[in-house]
Amino acid sequence: MDIEKAKATFRAPNRADYPELRDYTRDEIYRDCCGGGALYLAARMVRTMSFKPGDIVLDLGCGKGETAIFLVRHYGVQVIAVDLWTSATFLNEKFTARGYRDRIVPLNMDICERLPFADGYFDAIFCMNSFSFYGGTVEFLRHLLKHLKPGGLLGIGSEVLSDEFTAEQLQNPPYVYSFKLPPPKQDVDVFEGDFKKQHTPRWWKDFFAGSGMLEVLDCHELEDADVLYEDLVLYQHEHNLEPDDVEISLQQIEWGQHHKPRKSLFTITSRKL
Repeated sequence: MDIEKAKATFRAPNRADYPELRDYTRDEIYRDCCGGGALYLAARMVRTMSFKPGDIVLDLGCGKGETAIFLVRHYGVQVIAVDLWTSATFLNEKFTARGYRDRIVPLNMDICERLPFADGYFDAIFCMNSFSFYGGTVEFLRHLLKHLKPGGLLGIGSEVLSDEFTAEQLQNPPYVYSFKLPPPKQDVDVFEGDFKKQHTPRWWKDFFAGSGMLEVLDCHELEDADVLYEDLVLYQHEHNLEPDDVEISLQQIEWGQHHKPRKSLFTITSRKL
């Protein structure tokens, strides 16, 4: 798919569907957000999470901190912002510069290791575009949910698949989901490390409900997921960001118009039993 031809057909999100972002510019919605959906996805996630001012929220896989700021700005919560790849110093400098230093604690740590939080410490856990990398086992859920209070909410928003991979596709992955990253990450197995760990919304719903630890309150695929992917690609192209990502995203969009599975987005909110 040629980007110039794609620009003529790609759609923009309906901003009226996202009142939470009424005062945001397009740059603010996409700034420093990783993965599909950007703050559009965050806005969809919070609608079923029932935050109260003063709640202590774990922003799990916070990336460069924009979701943590979004939560504090709109809901008056206290946030512990944790990420494996972003330094705590970077996050602290950002939160200080934006006026949120006293309400967000930045941590650089591996969530899969032993955690320094008290049992039942968090009122809610918010996780956008990272849970599929590490969260697909009952063992991890038990490890994480230990630190969520009974009745607390786990909210996930993520890139997802419209259908499960077939047995044949697992053996011979579609080229749009199995590709090489540019140097210095050329040895990364994208399919094994990313797409093979993604599933359908139904899979995640059944997994959470079947864990015996969570009650699923809401789970759905975003009806405008395709539009959000299109808009992200256009934004990256217009601002000369991640040209390699733009190229593979265009291929994925085109492939998904005629094949399964296609990339999509979903949200799921669950209550700890």
